[in-house]
Amino acid sequence: MNISRAEQQLAQQLSSLYDHAEAVAITNMVMQEISGQSKSSRRLNEQLELTDTQQQQLEKMTEQLLQHCPVQYVIGKSWFYDMELLVNESVLIPRPETEELVQWILDEEPGAVSILDIGTGSGCIPIALKKNLPESKLSALDISEAALAIAKKNATDQNTEVHFSQVNILDESAWPEQRFDIIVSNPPYIPVQELNALDKNVTDWEPHLALFVPNEDPLLFYAAIAHFAKTHLTEKGKLFFECHQQYVKQVLQLLQSLGFDAQQKADLFGNDRMVRAMLAN
Repeated sequence: MNISRAEQQLAQQLSSLYDHAEAVAITNMVMQEISGQSKSSRRLNEQLELTDTQQQQLEKMTEQLLQHCPVQYVIGKSWFYDMELLVNESVLIPRPETEELVQWILDEEPGAVSILDIGTGSGCIPIALKKNLPESKLSALDISEAALAIAKKNATDQNTEVHFSQVNILDESAWPEQRFDIIVSNPPYIPVQELNALDKNVTDWEPHLALFVPNEDPLLFYAAIAHFAKTHLTEKGKLFFECHQQYVKQVLQLLQSLGFDAQQKADLFGNDRMVRAMLAN
C-alpha cells in the first residue's frame, strides 16, 4: 500500500469516531510517525510504498485508535510548550490550558526562584519552567512511581535538572520540609459523577488517579495543597492552580478562608481555569 492510500484509508476509518478535522489531524500525526515524513514530503512521495514493517505498525496503531486510544499514547509522545514529551497511560496527556498556567508563572518574571510542582505526571510543568528559568531550582512530586519514571525520562531528554520525589500530598507526614518561592499544581479535580460525560479516549485510557476526586469532596487536593503552601511558601511566595471551571469560585473561597489573597484567570477560551494566590500580609 502506498502512502497516499494508507492515509486516505486511516482517515476514513477514524471518521466513525471523530469529526473530519480531528480524524485528519490524527491521521497526519500517525502517518508522520510511521513514515518519518512531514505532510508536505508525503505529498511529494504519495506513491511510495510502505514497507512491511511500516504496514504492520500502521495496522497496530489503527487497531489502538479504533479502541479510542488517544493518538498521543499510540505514538508515545505529546507536545507541550514547544517540547516533545514521552507519554503513556501512566500520565495525563499535557493540555494547552496547562501551557497557559506555565505562561502565567513566566509572565510574573520570577527570576531565579525555587519552584515545586505537585502532581507532576509527565513532568511537563517543571520541565517547561526549568527550560525558561534555567537559574531556578525545580522540584516535583507525584504519588505514582510509573508517572515519575516518565517525568524523569522527559527531564533527561530535555536536558533539564528537576528533583523528583514520590510523595502523596494528602499524607502530611510525607511533606517535604523545604520552602518554595512558587508552588504550582494541576491536581485531580473531576468528580467521579462526571465520568460518564467524558469521552472514552479519556475515561478508558488516561489514569483515573490523576483525574478524579470523590463527589463529596471535589476540593480534596486543593485543600491539602493550600494547607501545605501556608507553611511551605517563602515570604511573598505564590501558589498557582489549574482548576475545574465549575469550581474556581470554591477554590477562591477556600484560599481566602485560609488567609490567602487569591485571583482567578480565564484561559484563551474565556473559561476561568486558573488561580494565583499569595498569603495576605
